[in-house]
Amino acid sequence: MADQDIFYRHVQDKALELRGQIDELKTTTLDATVRDAAVTQCLTGINNLTIDIRSHAHDSASHDQRTYNEVIKGLNDQLQNVRSEIAPRRKFAFKSAPKTVPAGFSSTVLDGVPIADCSNQSSEQNPQVFGPEPAGISSSPTASSFTGLCNTLCLIPSPSHAGGGIVFADSSRCVIKCSVSSRTLTTKNVHTSVVVAGPINGAAHVTRLANSVLIVSCRQLRLHDCRNCDVYLHCSSNPIIEHCSEVRFAPFPNFLRLGVPEGNQTNMWDQVNDFNWLKAGPSPNWSVLNLARRFGADRWNLIQSLTEGDPVDTVLEAFDIS
Repeated sequence: MADQDIFYRHVQDKALELRGQIDELKTTTLDATVRDAAVTQCLTGINNLTIDIRSHAHDSASHDQRTYNEVIKGLNDQLQNVRSEIAPRRKFAFKSAPKTVPAGFSSTVLDGVPIADCSNQSSEQNPQVFGPEPAGISSSPTASSFTGLCNTLCLIPSPSHAGGGIVFADSSRCVIKCSVSSRTLTTKNVHTSVVVAGPINGAAHVTRLANSVLIVSCRQLRLHDCRNCDVYLHCSSNPIIEHCSEVRFAPFPNFLRLGVPEGNQTNMWDQVNDFNWLKAGPSPNWSVLNLARRFGADRWNLIQSLTEGDPVDTVLEAFDIS
């Protein structure tokens, strides 16, 4: 198959996926964090596809280029219409004072996105997250959101979180473990952390994860703009990466008793599709994690036995995160 035909199929497949994601916005929980993350995911996907099309413009026939332009216009129009449908009604309100950064936090930026900075904060300064929900954590019947966390051990063993979506965002130097079944996982702007989740009975969308270890069992995995990450994965479909670098994959450790999505015993952890590498030969953006570098039973036992009060720094160091 010619390169033009391969790229044409890529555009059509990606457009179909984006149309599905946009349609899903109509059924997304009313939780603002989940809704905004889903909209951002769609916008990022359209933008990335536009960049791909522009980068292949010199190789594309004029009629194909017109088709691609119509595809992008159609996706933007569809997203705009859906956003208008799901936007909450605006209410009259007085202007509020500018928000201030909480004590112990400072503003920093990761790839242009502000996130919490823990560089001057010890693990003792921020309480471990377990049980009652402190500031930065919210939940609804369909979603639980954890944002702006630093030096935090976040354990989610409660059945009240089961079945809905889980969102982690704008956090650093955290150990996050979700050991209950969830519908979706959304991780955005998280770095220098360990994230453990599963089984996820739907999709796991991970955006701008950096210098971290992700351990997840899910039906679908999408990585966007991630770098320098080890991913221990059970996935019943081809994992997809876009605009990623230095991502290393290994199979989900059987030692962890988190389970896999119902009816999905097939693991395609190493059948990765890189949407930014359509050439013959392996992608330079991901690799199979070398056996010598994979963590063993001692690390998985550490994850399995996490309890309230365990020091975050000890866990991060065990996973070679500094």
